Amino acid sequence: MAQRVFPTRHGSVAVSMIALAATLVTPGTTQAQDIAPSGQSEAADGAQTGEIIVTGSRIARQSQENLSSPTQILSQEDIAESGLVGVDDLLLLDTANIGSTGGAQDLAGGGADDRATRSANLRGLGVQSTLVLLNGRRVAHTDNYVNLVALTPSIAVERVETVLDGASALYGSDAIAGVINVITNKRFDGVRLSGQYTDIANAPGYIVQGMVGGGTDRFHAVLSASYEYQDKLQGYERSRTNFDNTSGLAQPGNYVLRSRPQTAGGGDVIIDNGINGPINYSQLYDQQVAETGSNTVQFADPDCTDPTTGGIYAGADAFPLGSCRFSYQQRNPIKPRSRVTLVHADANYELGNDSDLYFEGRYYQQGTERFGVGSFPITTGSLVVPASNPFNPYGVDATFVGRLLGNTAPDRVERVDVDAMSLIGGAKGLLPFGNNWRYDVSAGYSREHFVLHSSDTDLIAAQNAFNGFGGPDCQIGPNGVPSANEVAGEGNCVYFSPFGQDQQTNDPRTSYNTLTPFQRGQTSEVRFAEAVVSGDLLELPGGTMGVAVGTQIREESEDIFLDSGLINGRFGFQGKSLPGKGSRTIKSVFGEVYLPLFESLDIQLAGRYEDYGQFSTVDPKIGINFRPVEWLAMRGSYSTAFRAPDLGQAVTNTVTSGVGQTVDPLDPTDQGTFRTIRTVSNPNLRPEQSRNFNLGFTVTPSRRTHLSVDYFDFKFTDRITLEAAQQVINADPNGPRITRDEFGRLLAVNIGYFNAGRTATNGFDVRAGYALEVGLNTFSIENNATFITTYEVQLGVGSPVIDALGGRNATNPGAPAPKFRDNLQLSWKNQRHSANVLMRHTSGVEDDQGTGRIDAWTVFDAQYALKLGDNGQYKIAIGALNLFDQKPPQAGFTGYLPSLHDVLGRQAYARLTVDF
Repeated sequence: MAQRVFPTRHGSVAVSMIALAATLVTPGTTQAQDIAPSGQSEAADGAQTGEIIVTGSRIARQSQENLSSPTQILSQEDIAESGLVGVDDLLLLDTANIGSTGGAQDLAGGGADDRATRSANLRGLGVQSTLVLLNGRRVAHTDNYVNLVALTPSIAVERVETVLDGASALYGSDAIAGVINVITNKRFDGVRLSGQYTDIANAPGYIVQGMVGGGTDRFHAVLSASYEYQDKLQGYERSRTNFDNTSGLAQPGNYVLRSRPQTAGGGDVIIDNGINGPINYSQLYDQQVAETGSNTVQFADPDCTDPTTGGIYAGADAFPLGSCRFSYQQRNPIKPRSRVTLVHADANYELGNDSDLYFEGRYYQQGTERFGVGSFPITTGSLVVPASNPFNPYGVDATFVGRLLGNTAPDRVERVDVDAMSLIGGAKGLLPFGNNWRYDVSAGYSREHFVLHSSDTDLIAAQNAFNGFGGPDCQIGPNGVPSANEVAGEGNCVYFSPFGQDQQTNDPRTSYNTLTPFQRGQTSEVRFAEAVVSGDLLELPGGTMGVAVGTQIREESEDIFLDSGLINGRFGFQGKSLPGKGSRTIKSVFGEVYLPLFESLDIQLAGRYEDYGQFSTVDPKIGINFRPVEWLAMRGSYSTAFRAPDLGQAVTNTVTSGVGQTVDPLDPTDQGTFRTIRTVSNPNLRPEQSRNFNLGFTVTPSRRTHLSVDYFDFKFTDRITLEAAQQVINADPNGPRITRDEFGRLLAVNIGYFNAGRTATNGFDVRAGYALEVGLNTFSIENNATFITTYEVQLGVGSPVIDALGGRNATNPGAPAPKFRDNLQLSWKNQRHSANVLMRHTSGVEDDQGTGRIDAWTVFDAQYALKLGDNGQYKIAIGALNLFDQKPPQAGFTGYLPSLHDVLGRQAYARLTVDF
């Protein structure tokens, strides 16, 4: 299959691209594009000789016709034609990517909805199993995945290369499912400015970007920057998320009494809330004690049924013997409000003697605001409203079960600040002993840091307010005990009432006690030094044998810091956590050989040894390309791959607390509520292992037509899995890993990581396209599809194998696995005019967290673009994603499935790009 040559923007270098890239690209890339050379993938980019290194190989050569691995390439023009504004959005164009998380609320999957993030998840094999690189190098990240939002301005992206098979033999850990390599334009010359406004109902956004490049005969630099604003979107603003999703920990809440209610004079307590009529709580208490034999009785808040309080009464028993609940869903965010700044710089200086110095720098800053319910529920302890509290209508001590602020309270705003940076420097060039041998020596540093600013109920401060010692000026000792000089409810000290009737009338000074600010954050760093030597070794019948060898040393570190309130377990919802830090040093050696045995047959061999200290791995890879005739290319590869445990899973001594919905098997009335889940690391974890192979072919009967089919097969073992909290609870409801309060209420559970069973998946990628030229018009059609034929998950050794194909997989470690995803694009170009329509289709999945099925989803995107000016330097584009405003299909519990669909609706945009 003949190679294709793409001219650079200014004609300075002709770049040889593999023909496979032209046939396995996402829509629109089968036509020749103006692509400037970069492609630096942990080795020299070969700029001196017009050779490049493509992701999936370290060997640069002028005639690299095919890779044995299925590879997709997305160009800058494809990005512009899509209307997508960030690198993270490009996942929509990759049918092999399923089950991405982050950036949107996902009650089931725990997407980080407090900031703008997005993961890659090739083949649905886990967000940690896709290695994401920036110009061939790793970047630090504080989530358990590389945040695509934080990589680089999209205006700086020259192309995105995706290798769709295991690549640990070349890149080490995390490349089990494949590699996504985002490559920036290092040779840009001039000035480019771009601005886009996107109209999303209730949540508009915009992005402004700029890029400038230039230099002298020996020095060249490119600087790019972007600023993006995205407004918040709340659950009540979309029909799919505007539904009741109740919690039993509410305000108005519930009250547990252990003694008979009585008035100050010893009489019965009778309360009339104006809706249910007068109720004798003392007699109800006596009846319950007689029926159950227990002196513990729970009442719903007396004003739970008052619609102005936001309470939802539930239960088979007549009011108030049921439960007062609270619907939090409508107030939860779909997306936070975010402001993102990205800066990227590339520079190159020619030393002479065929050697260069190079530099790359990146800075990222994000500020987000998450708007949610006024207060967290109290899940980690108990608060008691004493009989002495003048707002207590029962006349006896009452344990409060709920949250201090309810539906009528203002939004609680969580703020997150994220900043990241990368600095890389090195030298590359030709070695003096001939045979086109090159060297690349580099070192780099990458860092990401985030801080969450939030607030929660400090149990000691709140109890003081219940006792009459609330307010910022009430003198409280360092141990949380009021000063002996203070008197409850007098002077600077005030009472707080958690009862529904007092929602709007509490003394404002008690806000000091109901929500206490706290911070938590994390810093992750990566340092590396690497040396690679590559070149030609000897002539074979099919061409020149290429060799690359190298070594790398990499240090990864993580430091998690927490407020003292979190460490001491004083908060009602966050749970007790412990800070921690850890680091590890990874040493590796690697090599690759390219063997063109015949003109129609070549073989790629690669291998990598990586030492983590507590374990080491050796991963080989072999790939074969066979071209029996000019119009047919056949390929195949086999490799092993691995993923090392994350620092937080196996190295640091951190204990993190979160929440999840669980059911107490000892409480027959429990329908599920959020409880504290504490996660501890496991230093004995082994790395995940996999073996994978692919077979494929490309047919190009003419320059206008292409068809590619690739079969993929992955088998994972020793999957690193987090224990399911519900399984731990069910196994031993009163065991040492379970925390209960004095009433036996389930409060918390401890879970950890372990090496589980296996995951297996296989299927087909199909890419086809046709282009037709009619006069000055070019019409083209591109179709990219992924068919999954097997997706099996095993929880542990000896456990049954779950057929997870076509399932949501909320109750097992698998990702949502639609059997079929398809992107079909129709395009038209006529000199200064262009237009395209893209159909994106995802098949339905069975809903194991609801009832029934989550339907298939098909949306259409469209764009029209016009170039103006003498040289077409002005480009105007208008278009829309989800043109027909198609709602996502209904899903149980969450309303929709954020890992496969979005609830944003139609996103109409207008963009102006200017080149100087």
